[in-house]
This record gives sequence, C-alpha cells and structure tokens, in this order.
Amino acid sequence: MGIILSVISGEYSEVYFKQDSMRVASESEWVKLSEWRKIEIVKDTLYFETFGEWRDNSKAEIKYVGLNKIELRILETDNKLELKPISENLNFDKSNEFWDGFKSRMNNKKCK
Repeated sequence: MGIILSVISGEYSEVYFKQDSMRVASESEWVKLSEWRKIEIVKDTLYFETFGEWRDNSKAEIKYVGLNKIELRILETDNKLELKPISENLNFDKSNEFWDGFKSRMNNKKCK
C-alpha cells in the first residue's frame, strides 16, 4: 500500500493507495477516515470521486518531482500538493492505534 501525506491550507491529511483504490484520513470533520474509493489512472492523470460530504468526480495530475516526492495537482482548481511516503505500517482496523499514529504524524509535520 502506498501511503502519502500532505498539508492543505494548514489542514493535515493523509492519502492511502491500495491497488485500484484510495482513501483519505483528515483532521477535517467533513472527511475523518473515508471508505476505500475506486480510482482510475490514465497516463499521468488520476480520476477519482472526491471525499467528504459533497462528492463529485475529480481529476488530478500526478508527477514525480524528486526523491520520495510526488506532486498532485487538482486539475479543476490548479491546487498543488506535495506528497511524501509514510514509512510506518498502518492498521485501519485498530481505530485508537490508527488515530494516535495519525495525530503523532500531524504533530511532527507542524502544520498548525
């Protein structure tokens, strides 16, 4: 499972990839931990359903920009996010353990 993290406008989020699906965890009340959603990758473009209360289809360009760095650009808004791997193994089935780790990674990122 590829796992990446980002800070969006001061809000910490993590995105997890597994085969043809992805899910998001966020400190946002709108998202928290999403369900797995199917994605489609065509060339350098990732097609997915957005997360949160208002779902919509979206497209993002993904680009390798350096050692362990991936840039994700939301095509509709031109917002760019820097994504980096998380080296930990995560267990989504153990909620308290997962959220403790999430908070620790968020605090280490110093996005507040």
